Amino acid sequence: MNTKTIIAGIITGILGFLLGWLIFGILLMDYYSHHTMQYAGLMKNPPEFLYIFIGSLAYGLLMAYIFVLANINNLSKGAVTGLIITALIQINIDSFIFAEYHLIGRMVILVDVIVNAVFGTILGAFLGWWLGRGSKKA
Repeated sequence: MNTKTIIAGIITGILGFLLGWLIFGILLMDYYSHHTMQYAGLMKNPPEFLYIFIGSLAYGLLMAYIFVLANINNLSKGAVTGLIITALIQINIDSFIFAEYHLIGRMVILVDVIVNAVFGTILGAFLGWWLGRGSKKA
């Protein structure tokens, strides 16, 4: 990974952390808590924000790495690619959680995939724009 990719990944990770806080930590927190099986000790209160931040950085770096490899450097291609990557990853994660644990129902999977797809679309659009800014159009 070169410096441009790392910087783009870090900035996207920070944006993802902040956007995730807004979407999952404020707007949809009650929805998820009401539609997730609850038992003593399941949720940390407060959550360990350092690890949420580390995960956000890792996701930003993953997206930046893929975008640079695929030469995705504009807003529209970034949005579509971010949507596809995030939706497929979330389908994978939610399917395994549903298959192995009594934590979530099918409707939560649907909502979670849609919300994460929107989240990934926003991050992908930003990342595509960021990577393409300043480049000359032919």
